[in-house]
Amino acid sequence: MGEGRGEGSSVLSSTPQLDTLSSPSPALPGEGQAEGRLSDDERFPFFTAAQLNSGQFETRYLIPGILAAGQPGGIFGAFKTLKTSITADLLISLASGTPFLGHFAVPEPGRALFLSGESGLAALQSIARRICAARGIDLDTLERFELSPKLPNLDSPDDVKILGRILRRKKPACVAIDPAYLAIRGEDARNLFAMGSLLRPLAELCDETGAAILIVHHCKRTRIVPGDPATLDDIAWAGFAEFAAQWLLLARRRRYDPDTGHHELWFTAGGRAGHHSLSALDVDEGFPKGPNGRVWKTALKEVGSAEMEAEAQQVLAAEGRRERKTAATFLRNRKRVLAALTAAKAGETPRQLRHGLGLTCACVNEILASLCEEGLIEPSRFLKRDRVEYGYRVIAGGKTFPAGKTNSFPAGRETNS
Repeated sequence: MGEGRGEGSSVLSSTPQLDTLSSPSPALPGEGQAEGRLSDDERFPFFTAAQLNSGQFETRYLIPGILAAGQPGGIFGAFKTLKTSITADLLISLASGTPFLGHFAVPEPGRALFLSGESGLAALQSIARRICAARGIDLDTLERFELSPKLPNLDSPDDVKILGRILRRKKPACVAIDPAYLAIRGEDARNLFAMGSLLRPLAELCDETGAAILIVHHCKRTRIVPGDPATLDDIAWAGFAEFAAQWLLLARRRRYDPDTGHHELWFTAGGRAGHHSLSALDVDEGFPKGPNGRVWKTALKEVGSAEMEAEAQQVLAAEGRRERKTAATFLRNRKRVLAALTAAKAGETPRQLRHGLGLTCACVNEILASLCEEGLIEPSRFLKRDRVEYGYRVIAGGKTFPAGKTNSFPAGRETNS
């Protein structure tokens, strides 16, 4: 990775201009060189079939299977899926040569620039310190990592030129711009061609400088609901899915519980080079008043084991729901049976309760047994339509029965008669 250390500070604007973009896209690789001064072959270089066949165009990875060098891309996620924190983890991993998310190896460290204009320096300092502490390194010794709280205005050709000069001077392996909505005006958010003209210069800077430039951007609001992994179709605004030659996608597997500081996410990595992976990412951040304060602990699981765990939890949750539903139904039917017996002062037979309330024999017998055990009803014998019936009646004053006598009937009579 490039290691050249530049001098001078970033002078990028943090406030997007609101005027209509009228200038053409910023000049390509030889900055300041007017397009008309390029020869035809320089403006549109062609490769013969033999040159295409013999050329060395292999993809070089900064993080194998995760991040390719010199390609534009993005980190995309639903609302509050730790996009900024995971971006910081990525850049600190590249700068320190430590594994990304504690899992993905970084073969060679390189310079990393983080332009983040949303969270504020206090929050950025906190997450950088916590990530470094998790890696066993000191933030003040991380020479290859630099951060700016200012964002380029990608609608401004001047800002894009400044960004180009900074990249050529500092020679970073990776640059992240966080978030997109503060670096690009939203009037043309749905216009694929307008957004393409704003994002194209970043791709050209990647090709010129060899830096991987990542834009941190949100997914559509529909991704707030936990469930399936995010896809490129979930990215908000036009143009970003088309722009991204590589991507990291974040979505929630389950809703976040702020009392625990524990996040359960889907983590998808992919790119045009052909790499693709899907993992279950768990992040523990702790909380300020917790025993350990704010922390940064990450763990990745293979999708197979994560899905099995999720299915098991879904089964347990479903069983819990069924148990609660069964209990609620039992209590509701119990009230109905007690009301029917109260209305029939002399008593009622189990059979009539079944037919009148539309309940099963087992359900009625279970309810009658529970009411007897609580001393609310008692077996009774009463006259109905000139014949003696055996059933139950409500006990006046809540009388109880001796143990073993809660469901007794005269010999030869069935409880479900």
